[in-house]
Amino acid sequence: MKTVDSKADADLMVLIEKGADFYGHLGPFLVIGVRMGMIAKKALYIGPKQQTKLRANAKIPLHPPFSCILDGIQATTTCTVGNQRLIVENSEEMRVTFSRRDSNRMVKITLEPRLAEELKEKLSENALTEEFALKIAGLPENQIFNIALEH
Repeated sequence: MKTVDSKADADLMVLIEKGADFYGHLGPFLVIGVRMGMIAKKALYIGPKQQTKLRANAKIPLHPPFSCILDGIQATTTCTVGNQRLIVENSEEMRVTFSRRDSNRMVKITLEPRLAEELKEKLSENALTEEFALKIAGLPENQIFNIALEH
């Protein structure tokens, strides 16, 4: 794994490692899901005692590697398919909407179009490597996602 420069980077790498253990290996779509979960928890003020208030609705292609986003979300949040706090819809979009059960706050996170195209290109080249996943881990949020917070 890469070296880290700050506590936020260290926290991200811990969650990525947890996600890779859960999923079985490290890939770019797993990292995207982990980062989505982290953003949602921060944006919606979800601490350890509020985990059960978080809900997620994922609209993504339901086939690997795109569906690996779900594993990153499940590893980072307590939203799972089993507890029905992660609702999944097959879509060509790559968007996840997170909400708090106890308020009307929500955050919509979509994949930045340029990154989505790069991911599809890497997929066609069979180049979705751990190295590329770590590159995504190190990118600023605004190069990965479009984030809309709603009240």
